[in-house]
Amino acid sequence: MAPLLEVKNLHYYYGSIHAVKGIDLYVNEGEMVTLIGANGAGKTTTLQTISGLTHHGGVRGEILFGGKPIQKKRGNKITGLGLVQVLEGRHVFSKLSVEENLMVGAYLRKDRHLIKDDLDKIYKLFPRLHERRPQMAGTLSGGEQQMLAIGRAMISNPKMILLDEPSLGLAPLIIKEIFEAIKRINAEGTTILFVEQNSKIALNTAHRGYVVQTGEIVMSDTCENLLQNEDVQKAYMGVD
Repeated sequence: MAPLLEVKNLHYYYGSIHAVKGIDLYVNEGEMVTLIGANGAGKTTTLQTISGLTHHGGVRGEILFGGKPIQKKRGNKITGLGLVQVLEGRHVFSKLSVEENLMVGAYLRKDRHLIKDDLDKIYKLFPRLHERRPQMAGTLSGGEQQMLAIGRAMISNPKMILLDEPSLGLAPLIIKEIFEAIKRINAEGTTILFVEQNSKIALNTAHRGYVVQTGEIVMSDTCENLLQNEDVQKAYMGVD
């Protein structure tokens, strides 16, 4: 079977800045894959280019989702195909309630009769959101906003979710809770590609990983092998 997502020789230019330099990667249906690397390595730009959030004029190469090219499609069209991104920094609608934020995620769905069931699943996954249904999203903690952003992506009934730095700025106990939820989402059938600054957490969560340096993939392997790799340990996990 062909991968659900396949990126071939992807380049991205911010004007004269060559931010992504010939990246090749794939994610099979049902997999969870991570991109790790230092700040400024090109990980976020790679995700945003896949999801149609960068300027198309700067894109070179091919991005296939479900075997069809999407590199020239706008972000809303890509979302409609079932490929949804949770942006770094949450980006919830602060003046809407928790439940209103979730319902925004369902705006493209045509199977309106199934939305209530999916809403219940999200509340089961994140009980705190259920407790705070009428609360304005801007008053939530950072961890609760991250849960809300993931829940909003989930209610669109995606085939695949892209997550950008899900642990950013969160306390260790909340990070553990978020990643346990991400594992459950994947185990229930949603394919995931995520960028994560905390390489140890990333490699203990995903199935496979890609190491990105200065816009290029310099290593790829199973997460089990990457965790044992001395170069990865020294560069990204603080092991001497």
